[in-house]
Amino acid sequence: MIVVNPHHCPQNHPCPVVYRCPVGAIEQENYFSAPSINKEKCTDCGLCTRFCGVFQEQ
Repeated sequence: MIVVNPHHCPQNHPCPVVYRCPVGAIEQENYFSAPSINKEKCTDCGLCTRFCGVFQEQ
């Protein structure tokens, strides 16, 4: 399972990982919020964890 560590996310810009997710499972409410993962869409491919250290596999 992949999770977002919001304490390490700067939360002051559009999250570039939102556009990297091949299944559209990463969402960001607005530019000043941490991204979140839609568990129903996420396939645990791990691409986000390779792109940004805020995303971690557990």
